[in-house]
Amino acid sequence: MKQRRVAITGIGLLTAYGVGERIFWSGLMEGESAIRRPENLDLADMPTTHYGILPEIDFDEYLDAQQSALWSRATKTAVTGGVIAAKDAGLDAGQLAGPRTGVLLGTGYGCVYEFQEMFDVFFKRGWKRLKPITVPKLMPNAPASHLGIHFGARGLNSTISTACSSGAIACGLAAQQIRSGALDACITGGVDVIGNESTLGVWNALRVLSRRNDDTAARPFSSDRDGLVFGDGCAVFILEEMEHAKARGARIRAEVAGVGNTNDAVNIVGPAVEGESEAIQMALEDAGIGPTNIDYINAHGTSTDANDANETKVIHACFGDYAKKVPVSSIKGHIGHAMGAAGAIEVAATTLALEHQRIPPTLNFTPGDERCDLDYVPEGPRSAQLQYAMTNSFGFGGQNSVLVLKRAGEPSTQE
Repeated sequence: MKQRRVAITGIGLLTAYGVGERIFWSGLMEGESAIRRPENLDLADMPTTHYGILPEIDFDEYLDAQQSALWSRATKTAVTGGVIAAKDAGLDAGQLAGPRTGVLLGTGYGCVYEFQEMFDVFFKRGWKRLKPITVPKLMPNAPASHLGIHFGARGLNSTISTACSSGAIACGLAAQQIRSGALDACITGGVDVIGNESTLGVWNALRVLSRRNDDTAARPFSSDRDGLVFGDGCAVFILEEMEHAKARGARIRAEVAGVGNTNDAVNIVGPAVEGESEAIQMALEDAGIGPTNIDYINAHGTSTDANDANETKVIHACFGDYAKKVPVSSIKGHIGHAMGAAGAIEVAATTLALEHQRIPPTLNFTPGDERCDLDYVPEGPRSAQLQYAMTNSFGFGGQNSVLVLKRAGEPSTQE
C-alpha cells in the first residue's frame, strides 16, 4: 500500500531579522547577524547583553486589533505566522476549516512574556488588581488554540513543549498525523517570545549564555565559542497530504520525507550520543534512504561546548566516512537560539536551502577545536545540488527530533 506523502505548502516566519521569509533568507545569504543589545529591556548588571530579539511588529497589519488586544505576544506572533503561511499556501481561512485540519504547535515557554507583567502587578498592587483575562491569555496552549479558532481548524489541536526541539517535534508529529490518514492538513511549527528581563535573568544565572556581548556572540562549532545566545521567533507551516495539495494546484515547497523522534533518557540538560544517533537513524529509515543520500545537514549547533562537540560526534557515528564530506551548518550565529521555535525556523531554513539550492553558512566560525572537525560552511553561502537535507533539533530533557526533507518535484522513495 502506497504511503500518504506530506507536502510543505506554506511558510510564515517572524525572526530577529523581521517579518517574512524574504528578509530571513536574505539575512542568511548575506551573513548578517541579527544579534544586538535590546533597547527596550533593563538588563541591569546582567553579564550577557546581546540577544536575537524580535523587532517591533505591527500586528494590526495581520490581525483583528480588537481581538488580539486580549492575546499574549506569543499568541499574536503565532497567529501572524499562520496568516502569512496560509497566504503563502494560497489558502484562505475557510479552506482550512473543519475536522480534517489540525494544529500542532511547539513552544518552550508558552506565554511567559506576560508572566513578568502579572507578577509585577501582584507584588506591587495586590491580587485584586489582576485582570481576569490573564488566565486565558497566559495558558501555554493559547497560541495553538487561537490558531485553530482563526482558521476554524477543528482537528487535533495540541501544544508540544520539549524545550529546544518543540517546533521540530510538532512538525514531525503533524507529518505523521497526515501520513496516518487522521488529518489531510495541519498548521504546525513553533513559537517562543522570551525576551523579558526575568527570563533572561535566570538564563544568565544558569551560566550557559555567551558573554562576548557583540553581534558575533553566537559562534557554533567554533573553538572560541563560549555559550548560546537567546532569541525570539516563530515559524508556522501549512502541511498537506501531497495529492490533496496537488489537486488544488498548490506550490509544493518541500516534502517531509522522514521523521525521527527519540529521548536520551540520560540527563535533563546534557546531550548524549545514543539518543541523538537513534533519531538520525530513525529519520533516514523512515525516508527510505541511506546516510550518503543526505546532501546537507542543518545542525542544532547551539554554540555551547557540550552540544557542538556532541552533535559532531553523533554525525560521525551515523555517517561514518561520509561525515566529513556532507556540508553541516548552523544558523544560530545569524539569529540566536529561538528555543521552542528554533527547530521550526530551521525547518524553514532547510526548505529554503532545497528550493534555492544554496547552503547557509555558519557565522563566526574559528577552527581549532579538534572535537569539531566537519565541513561547517564557514566561507559564506555555498551553491550545491541538494535533493535531501536533514535538520537536527535536540532539546533539554534529552528530547530529540530529526527531520529529512526532500526537494519538491521528484517522485518519493516511499512505498
